[in-house]
Parts: sequence; structure tokens; C-alpha cells
Amino acid sequence: MDVIEDNGEWPALRHQVARSRVCVASTSLDPVPQFELGEAAQTGKRAEIGEQMNDQTLECELEVFIESYLSQRRLSQEAYKAIFDAAVKSAEKHFKSSLPFEKEAEIATSLKVVTDAIVKAWKDLGGGGRCLQYVVMSNHTVISCIPGGNFKIDGSLIYGDKSKAPHTTNIVAAMEFKLRRHFDTVGQGCPQITSGVVHIMNDDVRRTFMFGITIEATRMTLWYFSRSHSMKSKSFDFTTDFPTLVNVLISLMFAEDKDLGFDPNIALMSHTNRQYIYTVNGKSGPRRFKTTHSILENCALSVAGRMTRVFRAMVELGGQTNEPKMGVKPMVLKDVWLDEGSKSEMEIQRELFSDIEKFAKERDWREAPSLSAFKAEPLAETMAAFAEYLEGGRYKDLFLVIRDGSTGEASKPLPPSAWTPTSKLFHSVADASQANASAPSTQRLTGPLQANMARDRQLRPESQIDQGIYRDHASKRRSFLLFDDECTRVYCLPKTGDVFAVLRDCIMALRLMLCAGWVHRDISCNNIMAVQDPQTGQWKLKLADLEYSKKFGLNASASDPKTGTPFFMPCEILQRDYFGIDDLVSFNPFDVSVERRPLNAPPRPPDEPLLHNFLHDLEATYWTGLWIITSRVNHEPSLTWGLKVFCDTLTLLPDRLAAFKKSICDQLQQRLLENLREIADLFDNARNSLYGFATVLGKQKAWQTKEGRMMYSVLHARFATLFAILADPEAPWGNVDLQQSASSSPRCMEANEDSDKPQVISSAVQEAQEGTVQQQSNKDAKKNTKGKKKERLPGRLKAKNPDEKAGPAFRRKRSHRDDDEAYEDESEGRSSHSKRVKSNSRGRASGSAPSSASTSAQCT
Repeated sequence: MDVIEDNGEWPALRHQVARSRVCVASTSLDPVPQFELGEAAQTGKRAEIGEQMNDQTLECELEVFIESYLSQRRLSQEAYKAIFDAAVKSAEKHFKSSLPFEKEAEIATSLKVVTDAIVKAWKDLGGGGRCLQYVVMSNHTVISCIPGGNFKIDGSLIYGDKSKAPHTTNIVAAMEFKLRRHFDTVGQGCPQITSGVVHIMNDDVRRTFMFGITIEATRMTLWYFSRSHSMKSKSFDFTTDFPTLVNVLISLMFAEDKDLGFDPNIALMSHTNRQYIYTVNGKSGPRRFKTTHSILENCALSVAGRMTRVFRAMVELGGQTNEPKMGVKPMVLKDVWLDEGSKSEMEIQRELFSDIEKFAKERDWREAPSLSAFKAEPLAETMAAFAEYLEGGRYKDLFLVIRDGSTGEASKPLPPSAWTPTSKLFHSVADASQANASAPSTQRLTGPLQANMARDRQLRPESQIDQGIYRDHASKRRSFLLFDDECTRVYCLPKTGDVFAVLRDCIMALRLMLCAGWVHRDISCNNIMAVQDPQTGQWKLKLADLEYSKKFGLNASASDPKTGTPFFMPCEILQRDYFGIDDLVSFNPFDVSVERRPLNAPPRPPDEPLLHNFLHDLEATYWTGLWIITSRVNHEPSLTWGLKVFCDTLTLLPDRLAAFKKSICDQLQQRLLENLREIADLFDNARNSLYGFATVLGKQKAWQTKEGRMMYSVLHARFATLFAILADPEAPWGNVDLQQSASSSPRCMEANEDSDKPQVISSAVQEAQEGTVQQQSNKDAKKNTKGKKKERLPGRLKAKNPDEKAGPAFRRKRSHRDDDEAYEDESEGRSSHSKRVKSNSRGRASGSAPSSASTSAQCT
């Protein structure tokens, strides 16, 4: 493992990220207040993490696990045999007198005896190379860089000096021990080990995967956690099967960094301030960049997924030195995991730009059906601006251009013989009140009051939401992308006028994509970005995140999945059906005859595949603007209205549908901030155009025809006119201040330390003050929350199966209990176990994403 500097400071941990609900933003390496969760809150958080991990964890035979995931021996055959024999001999001698275990500490001690024998034998051979150390951690809290995310595990294999307290950057394999093994306790160590692994992989950027070990009584289970899937092995008796025990420990203790889940292209500079050096193997060769600040990081409650991170002020280093290159502009680096076989964003962007260039070179491009509506005189200025963007590649100014990038190796594939558990692997004995108690989480600094939970979800945009969703466990590969510009999201701009100007330019960028035959498929407040011109102070569009962009009409035989952000997702995509397609073609209300359908009649034509079309990109832009003027201003009536329309769900709710099909002009005029009421008719006009054209396109099934392209052109022309009016710099509605998100500007957020520390009070005083304290706390809660708006920002989701209710990818079903396990009170235990699984399926800890989309969405 490449650690450039490690001064060993502990536990005075410093870091540069301040974490909001799912995203984080920061400016400097400011110290972050450290606090621990109470036992009940930790249990609830473990249950929430376990709930999300259930959908991405499978099982396999022990032999398959060892062969598929553990590294090949790095030691020579002679060295391995000498160490193996010494460790097995030590284990045989120790376990003759140490069984049965009476305390969990005895399990930890027994494991230490074996690992100490391995280390001693290695040193006797000269100690060449590196060997991991085993440490007992039962009474030690691991400090997480996530406020409120500190955790405990019982033991670990670590790098470095074991006399120093372990931290998230040197723990290699986490361990958890339980004294008893029967139905009432089986699996209790699973949420604890998973919680620790999630925190470690969130904190340490280098991790590609991680190992874990759980022991319940005498049964040892091996775990593997990666961005594509997690795996649990069948357990074995480590107190009798000494060869397997020693082989597993040697495989871990002497493995190479890469085989332990450390990315060879990322080096840790210091764990005390979380700075890294990235190596980007770009088109001109390897380039090294030092991170100085974090723009965006994900604090996920699970391991698998895209795990997008963005770093700012990337200082390029010269050669193999750590000295910055002279005269080189700092860059922005994006670190994201992609499905193996999928194109990187850089590849997609290059293909899009190539198609725009081809369109620009056409001599008669002005006669294209996509521009047929722009021949009218009132749109002459808009057409002239469009022509200017086609000259000399100026269209690139509207996009966040990727300058360089590289893609790493694919993650380990799923073993073919693995199976999906028939019941939950991760569960907790915590009751429902504990599991759902409001508590600081890995996703935000302090838990909001229950009354404000809905408002919190409305106002804060999340780059990702994981809702315990279906996963196909495809292998993933890591992608690094380099950008010149550091951008601001559109919802973080200071004024509504700035937003309208950027959205106007977004319509222009989408028109370029229309002419090139491309759809974006993920327009949202997170992907419409802007940079400020230093001379004029004006904000200019940078359209980003082209991961899901594609040529329209490709693979037209199958429906597109639900891709995008639910807040801004088009209604047709949400409802999985076109408007207008099922409308009655002919109907005579005076005809009393009944028409019968013969049994031998030809089958009805199949439903049209639902494709994300050019109208949908405009609709997502419309919802973005509407969300900003209703939910990003400090005005209670519009915020309340927005709560019903903008929801983090992949289901088309009645209020959202009504706000699309029916006029909202009167509603907006009654609820918008006074300076914004004048534009209510403009947004209603945009809504009416979208619904009207969607219905006509559906009736005529003209989505991919020449007539359809002409309709898209008319709709674009209307939007160009509407947003030109909205972007008028002299208009009064452009001077409305927007609420600044907690993550809108990079800064270190403050945590309320006292709110998460249990206060000790004598029973007498508690009894005497019980009523007064309760009354005062209610008053304080009202006082502290009055006038404050909890932010609720949308998250991007992607469903893998658009037409069916998603669920786990079943292979060979097996119970999560091993066939050879022995349980106490088995008949009684089965009943209690089934009840526990049933009770744990009901809800999640406070702050988890709504469950309505949990069966059909995938975090992207």
C-alpha cells in the first residue's frame, strides 16, 4: 500500500469534507467535531445499513469463496509450509485447553494465538516483505470522517504498528465475534461488520473492495464487499478445521495491496487530512494529481453502486516527484464506478460531439426537420445564436468538457455457483422503536425533527439515493475523468434570473443534441451546471453528466429503463406509458349494438416500447425550473405546494400527474412569492405545450417520424421563446433570492456535538423535572425550527427492469443457515427467527429513502 506520509496522529483526525444528506462539500482541511452515537442509535443505523445491504449480498460455498476472492500465495512454497505448519501446531495446542468459550474476549484471544504464531514463524524466516498485524479492538472506537459515523468492531487485520490505534485507512479486514450461535443470535454480527465496512469504504478513497470475518461460537464466516456485489461464505468450525483457518489467515496477512482492495492508481498522502494522489493513465500517458479539496463525495449506506466522488483544485505533479508542475492549470477530477462493458462518459461525449460536428458540416442543415419551426421571423435572433454555436466548435462551451480520463480493471465477477439467500442476512434484535429512532446518520450531520422529515427530503438535492433496490451484480470498473471547470449547480445560483439564463442556454444545448439525434435522459438540477464569467459576472451553462445519453431510437425494440432524478423525471417515463396512445379513435354514443371479438381474431398489436425522447428532456428542464421557483425560495405556500408535486419515488403520483395534465396557473399565482406570480402563466404555457405535444405524438405514434421531428422543433421553439422572456435581465422576477443549500458552497458544516451525547441525570432530579423538561424541550424545538426550512433535494435513480416489478436476481436458492450448523432450541428458534425477519421488513431507520421505489429502482 502506497502511503506517502503518515505521521501517526490519533485520534485528532482532520478532514476536508463536510457531509450533507448524501452529498458532501467542503473547502478546507478544517477540523470536524467528533461525536459518537448512543447504543440505540448505532443499532438503528446498523439495521438501516443491513437493510440496504440485503439486496446486494449473496452466498457461496467456502471452497468457492477461497478460490474466487482470496489471493494466491505470495510466499514461496517453503516459506508457506513452514509458517503453515507452525500455525497449525499452535492452534491444535491452544484449542485443546481453551474450549468452550465463556467470553467473547476468549474468541479474540484464540485468534490472536494463531496470528501471533504466523508472525513469529515469518520473523524466524527473516521477515522478508510485509505481514499484516492482528489487533483486538473490543473496547476501541474507530473514528470516522463522517460526523456521527464512528463505529466499533471486535478485531481487525491492519497495516503498520499495532500499538497505535487502528483507523479507517489501515484496517484491512474487519472482524466481529459473538459468543453464542442459535436462532436468537445468528447473524447479529453481520450488521456490525457491514456497518464498519461501509464506513471504512466511504472514508478511504482507495478501497475497491474489502474483506470481513465473523465468528459465532465456533463457526467462522468469510465476507467480501465490493462495488458490484457482496459475498458471504458458508461457515466452518475454526476450532477444529485448523488447515482452513490458517490458510485463510495466511492468504490475507501476506497478500498484495491490490489483492486486499487497494487501488494501485490512488496513493494516500496522510490519513489525518485525507489527501490522495491519483494516477490517470490518459491518452498522453500517466499523469499524477494531488487532491486538495473535495467537491462531492457519497456517504452511502451500502457498498455497491457508482460511489461518485469529485475533487477540486487537482494539482498535477511532475514525474515521480510530489512537486507541482509549473504553469499547469489545476483541474477537477471525477471518480465513478461504471458497469463493465458500458461506455465511459468521455467516450459518450466524444461520440455526441462528433455527431454535432457532422450536423454542422451539412450544407443544408437549416432545412433539417428539427429546425423547421425556427424559420419564423420572431425566432431569427435565436436561430442566429444557434448558428454561432455551430461555428468553430463553440457548441462545446455549453457542455462540461472532459479533457482526459482513464478506466481501471473490472471488479471480480460473481461466481456462477453463488446463490441468493432465501431470507435476510442482515437483521438486528433492536425493536422497531430503536431502529426508527431519529439519530445522526452517515448521511447528514444531525437528524431533523420528525415533523420536518418530508420538508428535508423536498429541499436537498442528492446525487444518489439507494433504496434497497434490485441489483444485477454486474462487474464494475473505475473511471477517472478530468475537467477544466469547477461548476456550480443551477439550484445553488444566487438569483432566479441567473437560473433562467442558464436554463435558456440549456434549451439551446438540448436543441444541439436534437439536431445530432441524441437524448440526454438525465436532465436535473444536479446536471445543469454553471460557471461565472469573471469579466461580466454572468453565469454560463455547463451541461454535465452524459453517462445515460444516447442516440435516439437505438434498441427501439425494448423500453428504456427509468433513468434520472424522480423530482424531474418525465411523467410518461414514470407511468411507463405514452399519453394519447390509448385515447378512443372512434366512438358513437348513440349506437346500441355490442361488438364481439372472435376467438380466432388476430392478436392485438403489442404495446409500443417506451423510449426517452426529445420532449422528455424539455419536460425535465421544465420541472427543474418549476421546482426552483417553488421549493428554493423562502415562501411557505409554494414550499407546501411543491411537497405534493416533487417526490422521491418512481411512481407517478396523482398530484404530479394533475400538475402536468391540468392548468396550474391559478395555483401558482396564489402560492408563488409575489415577485414570481407574474410568470405563473409562462410555466403553465410550458406545461400545456408539453402535455399537448405528448398527447399528439402518442395518438399519431410519431415519436421517431419526420412529422415527430417537426413537432419537437415547434416545442423547442416555444421553449426558446418562453425562456427568453424568463431570462430578461430587466424583469422583476429575476431578482428573487434563492435559498442557499448547505452544500451549495464548499464549506465545513458544523455538527451539534451535545445533541448526540447522552446526558446523565439522577433519578430524583429526573423525576422532579420530567414534566418541566418535556415542556421546555417542546418549546425549544418549536423555537429552533421556526422559520427554518429543512432542505430536501432529489436523487438520481435508475430502474434495471422497466416493465416488471424488480427483485433480487435469483440463482440457486439456499437458506442463509449452513447445512451442518447446530442450533440451540431449534424448534423454538425457527419461530422467533421468522418473526424477526418479518418485523425487520417493515421499516427503516429515520432518514432512509422512501420505500415506494425500493422494488424498482437502482442507484446510479
